[in-house]
Amino acid sequence: MDAIVDSIEKAYKEFVTAAAIVLEARETNGDQSTADVNSALANFHQRLVSFKASCDEAQEFVEYLKHSLGCNKFPGNLSYSQEQVFASDHNESLIQCNLVPIKADDEKTKTDTSPSKP
Repeated sequence: MDAIVDSIEKAYKEFVTAAAIVLEARETNGDQSTADVNSALANFHQRLVSFKASCDEAQEFVEYLKHSLGCNKFPGNLSYSQEQVFASDHNESLIQCNLVPIKADDEKTKTDTSPSKP
């Protein structure tokens, strides 16, 4: 998980640096399209694509974890107001997980396809 966070952090820093380089190139060249500006824009686009790919990888990892933990209810937005946290029943967590192994869970959900007897 640390590797994923480090990857996102690195991609983000490169993305922000590329954006700053585009702004500097445009300022230096008076908003005219030059080879320097075009090169900076191409680099910026590559860094944007790289940052998006890092975010997608992290999202896939989160989805994998949710599935492997058997979470039935996992909120998409993990930010809660203090009222929501304190008002919640302490017997019921905000995230409900079933820690049954996935294979066992899959066997439970299989339907019987044999013909029924009257």
